[in-house]
Amino acid sequence: MSVTIRMIAVVLAAVLISACASKVNNIKSDADRNLSADQGYVLLGIDTNRDLYQIILDGPTRIKLTAEDVAEGDSYILADLEAGEYSIDRLFIDKYRYYRFDEEDNFKFTVHPGSVSYVGHLETVTSGYWNPRTYLQLDNRSAQALVFMQENFPNINDKRKLFYGGPGEDSFLAFEEAMGGTTHE
Repeated sequence: MSVTIRMIAVVLAAVLISACASKVNNIKSDADRNLSADQGYVLLGIDTNRDLYQIILDGPTRIKLTAEDVAEGDSYILADLEAGEYSIDRLFIDKYRYYRFDEEDNFKFTVHPGSVSYVGHLETVTSGYWNPRTYLQLDNRSAQALVFMQENFPNINDKRKLFYGGPGEDSFLAFEEAMGGTTHE
């Protein structure tokens, strides 16, 4: 198969993959929505040293996070989704190049119904110019996520329980709740 035909096949596959996903609306205001019984909020941190093209999440609903959501720097995405098990399926570096996370448990998370599920910080660090390498990790920073919710979404934070739904265990949020939470001045 020639290089041209392969490139066309890769481009068509990328277009088909992203065309089947729904765009998520990043919540900007602190107004708690009336969620259905099978919905919850997802809180995903993004920490990257470059702009990303898009991220595809696979689960009960296939979701697309666009370049507007995943710009360079440290940011959060708060959105309402159908509850259930999700995974980061693909991370597009640009329109044609992507990383695929087939069956990698480190990139799976759970959205709990009726609550806010912090699923981790997607950390991407790219270094090198001629032969760039990218380091990818879904990192638990639940203390930072709690402070983010308290400062930016106090209304939602007061009404909805914050769970850790990412890979691995987290005892911080359970300990914080057992201690009665903290007040943020």
